[in-house]
Amino acid sequence: MVKKDDIVTVVFINGAEVIGKLVVEEDMTITVNKPRMVQITEEGIAMVPGICMTGEEPKGNFQFNKNNILFIINTIEQLANQYQQMTSSIVIPKTGGIIK
Repeated sequence: MVKKDDIVTVVFINGAEVIGKLVVEEDMTITVNKPRMVQITEEGIAMVPGICMTGEEPKGNFQFNKNNILFIINTIEQLANQYQQMTSSIVIPKTGGIIK
């Protein structure tokens, strides 16, 4: 179950995926903060700043109509951490602990 402030993946009926921080889910819409479109590259998965290849990047919240959404699911930890690094000044430490 997804909840407010979770990093979620929104999968659309056309197969497109967007990652963002869940702001609110209502009956007909879902709002995410700083959505990033998921793109497959030769190196693996990448997040494009924004929700389409040619549009402006949403700087804050963006609302999607649920009529076009197949499902919403929590994003895997590795991609959620990358999303947080892309969209904030928070740096997620690598595993291993504190270096003295």
